Amino acid sequence: MGNNHFLTLFSTETFESFYTVGEKLGEGGFGSVFAGTRISDGLQPYDSRSIPLEVELLQRMSETSVDSVIQLIQWFDEPKRYILILEHPQPCKDLHSLQKKYVGSFSEQMARDLMLQVVRTAIECQKRGIIHRDIKLDNILINMETLKIKLIDFGCGDLIKRFGYDYYEGTFEYCPPEYFLKGRYCAIPATVWSLGVLMFEMVCGFLPFKEEADIIGYHRRCDLHFKDEFCDLVKWCLHPKPTSRPTLQQILEHRWFKSSSPKMIDFKEKKQ
Repeated sequence: MGNNHFLTLFSTETFESFYTVGEKLGEGGFGSVFAGTRISDGLQPYDSRSIPLEVELLQRMSETSVDSVIQLIQWFDEPKRYILILEHPQPCKDLHSLQKKYVGSFSEQMARDLMLQVVRTAIECQKRGIIHRDIKLDNILINMETLKIKLIDFGCGDLIKRFGYDYYEGTFEYCPPEYFLKGRYCAIPATVWSLGVLMFEMVCGFLPFKEEADIIGYHRRCDLHFKDEFCDLVKWCLHPKPTSRPTLQQILEHRWFKSSSPKMIDFKEKKQ
């Protein structure tokens, strides 16, 4: 079971004695997500089938609560599966659905506000020795009233290892080029690369890479209609040499984040 001193296991009761399961909300690489209701008080959390490592990562993130990370409420070890009970923040949408259905792409101001929260969350993960490894629009919830984010789905995550990784978990289009070229990557440079991809996708409305050749052969071009500060930061994060990319703290200190504060946005569905 691994490092179980981080975990709380409820083995004397069954999942069904605590919760009723509702409609299916989504599906990821490691399991499915359902709406659910806690019988005792009507709490509506997420229910997600997962693996023990994800439990450990979420427990680490919960030791001192991080508001921008989904909270683990409870988990169950069953003979053929693990069940995670996660908070279900409302009213929330994932950024991919929001971008696709409502806005197409985010303004630089809105992307700046969102990325500021994402980078700070990645720093909190780093402090706890965790790499999420799948930070993307689909795994970021946004509260439609407060515009505050929640990072979800640690199913591809791992503990940070000094000498990096020789296997890749996560979304292909966010994979750093050093993995294809050398078969190995390190946690923080890979995270920074993924944040560059995320920033690009937020503002441009599409991913910068679709194939391995695109990732390896990227010339770090940026459309001219974007501000110099934005292009500079994206290029820096997407530098082909891992040691030439910024640290997470350097991203926060970049001049792009020193620009004017973002305005609140009213998300209204586009007319068809």
